[in-house]
Amino acid sequence: MIRFKPLPVMTVLTILALIVLIPLGRWQWEKYELKTAAAEEPVAEMTIASYQPIESGIQFVYGLRTDTREQGWRVFAPVQYGDTVVFVDADFIPGNTAPNPSEVRFPASMGLGAPINGASIRPEPAAPFTLAPRPLQRLWFAVDLPAMGRNAGVENVADYYIAASYVGEDGRAVANPFALAPGADALPPARHMGYALTWYGLALVLLAIYFAYHASVGRLAFARSRPRED
Repeated sequence: MIRFKPLPVMTVLTILALIVLIPLGRWQWEKYELKTAAAEEPVAEMTIASYQPIESGIQFVYGLRTDTREQGWRVFAPVQYGDTVVFVDADFIPGNTAPNPSEVRFPASMGLGAPINGASIRPEPAAPFTLAPRPLQRLWFAVDLPAMGRNAGVENVADYYIAASYVGEDGRAVANPFALAPGADALPPARHMGYALTWYGLALVLLAIYFAYHASVGRLAFARSRPRED
């Protein structure tokens, strides 16, 4: 027979903590499974030509480069391609300071109409706790193509973007460090599994402390059942 008298405040706080820890663990585990499945999947490439630059629609997405580990802002430049608008991840501005849209020029090669070649990527939903966008400054902390299109004043935005080559400091084209397979990013799958185990482990430790404390103050006890007397 179990006798249990939970402490109200401690119980509520424990439940609230579990509501945070368990979804975090599940999210990291799903990232681990997704990356493991996508590890061998090739990145789709595509080339577009006969497009028209939309020079007033540039948006900026915060990102961490996988090659140099620099933090900065990816320059998403929209182009009219047939009946749709396609965003092109065309450049990178290093540093945490938000760029001034009036000082960022549309990529020169795209202004001349050169064919655009790169990885065709459909963005994933924003991760939990992603910072809210700042549309007035054209700043985004996750790729949200429909919202970015509305902010740029364009319609019929494609559900993919093109991760084109960047231009290095020496003027040569370098591979876009964000041209990753679906579900991939800078962190390896094993790291996400470690994060998932950490969150789940914290949840188990929290439960252990919760029940151990109740037992120590006499609010949780296991009483032997008395034999029935005939």
